[in-house]
Amino acid sequence: MKAEQLCYDMKALQEVMPIGKNNLYNMVHSEGFPKIVIGRRILVPKKAFEEWLETAALQSLEA
Repeated sequence: MKAEQLCYDMKALQEVMPIGKNNLYNMVHSEGFPKIVIGRRILVPKKAFEEWLETAALQSLEA
C-alpha cells in the first residue's frame, strides 16, 4: 500500500495546475506562496497549497 504524499514536487504541481512551466515557476516564487526549498528541489505542502489557492481565488473575486 502506497503512503499518501504530503507535498507536491514541481512535476506533480504542474499536473494539478494546468499552466505552463514558466508560469508555474513564477507562481511558486511569488511572495506568500507556500514552499519548502531543499537545495534546488522545491516541495509544496498540499494543505498549504490548497489554503493558498482558496485565498487567492477569494482575493481575485473581491478585485
